[in-house]
Amino acid sequence: MKLLTMLQTMAVSAALLSAQAQAAIVTITPATTPQWTSSSTANLDAAAVSLIVGRTVSELYKMNVGDPTDSGSAAGWYSTTFANTASDPQEATITWGGGSYIVCPYCFLLVKDGNNQPAQYIFDIGSWDGKDTLQLNGFWTGNGAISHVAILGDPQRTVPAPATLALLGLGVLGLGLARRRSKK
Repeated sequence: MKLLTMLQTMAVSAALLSAQAQAAIVTITPATTPQWTSSSTANLDAAAVSLIVGRTVSELYKMNVGDPTDSGSAAGWYSTTFANTASDPQEATITWGGGSYIVCPYCFLLVKDGNNQPAQYIFDIGSWDGKDTLQLNGFWTGNGAISHVAILGDPQRTVPAPATLALLGLGVLGLGLARRRSKK
């Protein structure tokens, strides 16, 4: 009977973890009321965005169209798919890959074209949980395209992967047991 109860508990736990893994979709469009726009066609780096938003931020994640390599301190945590056309996308999807993620009390999404006006949109995504999918739709339709997307924020705000925390906990437990044994 205990085995059956244990199996039922494991099944319920697996179902709860599966439900938690399903991320919501946050849709962002030019009509989402960006907090800021820029007419600068130059790439805005973290220092320039910091001046615009009034808060010190660093580049956490950036993906350029046509470049398979992401950058930033959260590189590898997310993937971006650009849609409509390969070279002139007007849509993008930023998806969390599991593991570590960005926590955003102060995070901003930069969407850049550079050849049209506004050249760049900056959205306050401080309510984003770092795991939900960011779906960008309708940027520079008919005239222009997304050249890159970037997430900028407070560099101190990241959460380690649950597996990392579990390993840390096991390490502390092991140290406690080793200490207890050495006292005997």
